[in-house]
Amino acid sequence: MNCLPTRAVAAAVLSLLLSHASQAAPTTRPVKVSGGAIVGSVDGPLNEYFGVPFAAPPVGDLRWRAPQPVVPWAGERSARDFSPACAQTATWIPNPKSEDCLYLNLWAPAKAKDLPVIVWIHGGAMDSGAAAVPVQNGANLARRGAVVVTLNYRLGIFGFYALPELSAESPQHVSGNQGVLDQIAALRWVRANIAAFGGDPDRVTIMGNSSGGESVAVLVASPLATGLFQRAIAESGNDAMPISPQDDHRFDRTPAAEAKGLAFAKAVGAERLADLRRLSVSDLQKQAWSPRVHVDGHLLRADLTTTYRNHDQNDVPLLVGWTAEEGTDLTAFYLDASASTAAGRRDQMAKLLGHPPSDRMLAAYPGATDVQALASINQLTNDWWGWRMVRWAALQARYGRSKSYVYYFAHRPAEPPTPCSWGCGAGHGVEIQYLLDNLAVDPRAWTAEDRRLANQLADTVIRFARTGSPAGEGLPAWPAFDGSNASIRPIGGDAELQAHPLPDFSVFQ
Repeated sequence: MNCLPTRAVAAAVLSLLLSHASQAAPTTRPVKVSGGAIVGSVDGPLNEYFGVPFAAPPVGDLRWRAPQPVVPWAGERSARDFSPACAQTATWIPNPKSEDCLYLNLWAPAKAKDLPVIVWIHGGAMDSGAAAVPVQNGANLARRGAVVVTLNYRLGIFGFYALPELSAESPQHVSGNQGVLDQIAALRWVRANIAAFGGDPDRVTIMGNSSGGESVAVLVASPLATGLFQRAIAESGNDAMPISPQDDHRFDRTPAAEAKGLAFAKAVGAERLADLRRLSVSDLQKQAWSPRVHVDGHLLRADLTTTYRNHDQNDVPLLVGWTAEEGTDLTAFYLDASASTAAGRRDQMAKLLGHPPSDRMLAAYPGATDVQALASINQLTNDWWGWRMVRWAALQARYGRSKSYVYYFAHRPAEPPTPCSWGCGAGHGVEIQYLLDNLAVDPRAWTAEDRRLANQLADTVIRFARTGSPAGEGLPAWPAFDGSNASIRPIGGDAELQAHPLPDFSVFQ
């Protein structure tokens, strides 16, 4: 799911960005990249390049295929405007939307040389979102001394669709994880081209929130991404793959993913792959589709725990965390709120966890009344999300050579001027605007403490991208995670942290 403070504000600003051509800005000198030369815009100390292709348009016979090489062009290509968002049904992302969407955006200091690179992967539950969302703009991080890249990847039915015919035409005999393969194609583009913009291809940090954080987990576990990044930051997202063998039954493998694809094809009246490829975007989107990364033996070979136990992960420094109040957002998204009652509590907890809750867990999250049950389910959702981040960091701490670091974001910014419907309080995704120092795109009554925190956390991101550690001169101490709550860095004031103490993760063992 996406993690914007107010969707209406985001949509309005994004619409303005997409519709406003940047022709008034000075142009950069041409830069040679895969496919040809591009020309971007100069914005003060930054060079900006928007809508840069990193793969061929995945349309026609390329629909659902793994990303193909960029189609070369003649002359100088303008890279001064954002591309359309990837095809999706989400209304909070305004038009244009298109299947032809495999483009990235790049911000680089004009005199950059051997700078760390940060590649942002947007959230949106794998079925919505875009690289051009204002709160995820990379300019303010780039001004601190990094080259920043944001990217689109195929979503929903276009990015996570498996079918026997698709697997048969694949050299690896797999299908269904196209959206993550797009992310890998973008990282390969970065590896091949980023030096031309002053970036260091051997200091790449992947970073994302929600399903963008889930994507980071998949990339850390995938052999296809080996060598493409050297650090990883994931915010509130590790649900795209089974975290342990016990979770494996909750996730598809190739036969189940293909069976799901066959059922979809039947529902839309398409007997063959060729028929599916002839259907319009709108015809395909009429039928509901729940996207999910699956273990296919190619992108992913096993659950995350097994991957780490076998030392098969991409062993890089890891910075992960979650927020103190995202449970309300996530409960509403994943569960039926009307069933979050005293009578439905056990079933709701089982649905969330993937197995029946233990007596100890039932005691820890009581539900004698409907009000208490809803509060407990919201808190359980929040704590379960946190446990998955902590569990991931613990795997790295135990089985990896590189260090892992964990944060817990309990700071509550002021409410926005319009009614808040998502990411309210210390809700899901509220930390994005701090870590990327993009408070200005959200019209809240920001305080001096908010601005101080955004400045500090953006500096922390740059420090981590540069060195692999979030601590350094002028920044707070940050211990490496050792499995204890004491090694989790809490972010927030005393009152905020007292209102939202760290959970007892032992109930999840």
